[in-house]
Amino acid sequence: MASDLEVLILIPAASHSAANRSMVQAQQGRWTTWEGVTGREINWADFWKLPEARLSFLIRATYDTLPSPRNLHQWLGTEQACDLCGTINASFQHTLAGCKAALTQGRFRWRHDQVLRKLAEAVEGRRLEARQESAMGNQQRIHFLKKGESADTISRRPAPKLLSPGVEWRMEVDVGRQLHFPGEICSTTLQPDIVLWAAEEKSVLLVELTVPWEEGVEAAHERKRAKYADLVAECREGGWSARLYPVEVGARGFVGGSTTCLLKDLGLRGRALSKATREIAEEAEEASFWLWLRRRDKTWGAGKS
Repeated sequence: MASDLEVLILIPAASHSAANRSMVQAQQGRWTTWEGVTGREINWADFWKLPEARLSFLIRATYDTLPSPRNLHQWLGTEQACDLCGTINASFQHTLAGCKAALTQGRFRWRHDQVLRKLAEAVEGRRLEARQESAMGNQQRIHFLKKGESADTISRRPAPKLLSPGVEWRMEVDVGRQLHFPGEICSTTLQPDIVLWAAEEKSVLLVELTVPWEEGVEAAHERKRAKYADLVAECREGGWSARLYPVEVGARGFVGGSTTCLLKDLGLRGRALSKATREIAEEAEEASFWLWLRRRDKTWGAGKS
């Protein structure tokens, strides 16, 4: 299904010179070099539901064929600057992930928090499910088999690695930089985006989200892993079992493999995993679409609610 987007490659206008067409085709192939992200799957039902402007943005953002100052310079020979910081012939990447003025105004943080809320919804859903499973205790559970499955399939299904039933997990999310790291674990000034902890088992999970440019997913992962390495060590020194999940969702809506790994480790499977991944991807892409629409606005409020 990942080939759906490949069918929708925008063809440059016939009026473009052969040189311009060559440059655009080179841009369109850059997505093949992305590492650490999963393919974006869009079924036909979702395809027809997308507003035309969003669909155009999704495709053209993927292949970098939007009229950024750099593209316009390459296509038409014009000299244009970023409306926020004045960078000459700024790239599409600059607009969505590199402009220092946009960073200072909180535009990228706003997008990060939009994605974080959606990720937190999926994590919270699993936390509540684990609590419900715990409440069921040793009650007999009914398992429904799919067509063709044998009765012993249930025992072969992988169990969730995290949030095991019978343990009271608490959760805090750093939306708007309001999280205070649980003092019962350790004292730190660092603020991971999501903290899940179980005092009974002295177990803590740290989740740190980044919304980077797709080409920078792996670098962002290693950077965040290094940033929180000391905090993980400090938690362990205090007798806690600590686990860090640096996760990434690309600015154009391509979910990092690390994010999928977290969701799987939490116990999401099948349709639940697909739904969570799709909603997280859409949140990032839609937020970036809004940033693109507001790229010429020199002031920035709370953004799109």
